Amino acid sequence: MESVEERLAKAMQALETTRAAVADAERRLREASVTVTSRDRSVEVTVGAQGDLRALRFHDGKYRSMAPAQLSAVLLETIGQARARMTRQVVDTYRPISESVPELPGMPGAEIDWERLFGSADDADGAAARRKQAGRLRDEIVEDPAQP
Repeated sequence: MESVEERLAKAMQALETTRAAVADAERRLREASVTVTSRDRSVEVTVGAQGDLRALRFHDGKYRSMAPAQLSAVLLETIGQARARMTRQVVDTYRPISESVPELPGMPGAEIDWERLFGSADDADGAAARRKQAGRLRDEIVEDPAQP
């Protein structure tokens, strides 16, 4: 049977290993970004690890001929796709770390519920979120009186 000192030494080593892995993940994610081009290839967006919009590019002047509601919908959909891909990358970065931490008996709530934190990162680039946003956008456009 292990002594208390041996168990403590192992726990301290595991803690140090986890700290180093988290620091490495944070460093990699500070530099991370995801770029997505819209389906019609008119817009390209880049987001960072926290979903922050880092770049927005319009291609070929196509956006100039788009109705405001259409351009808005393309932007929202493309930003949503980029954020969903970045969420998946963040989860994929941290999941191995969280799975390597031993369970802590008597510490309920110590496990990470990725679904609760980020929603479904496996949802084909956030298709459900885009549908929800698109529905909300249409509602806003319908309810908003015509602007001069």
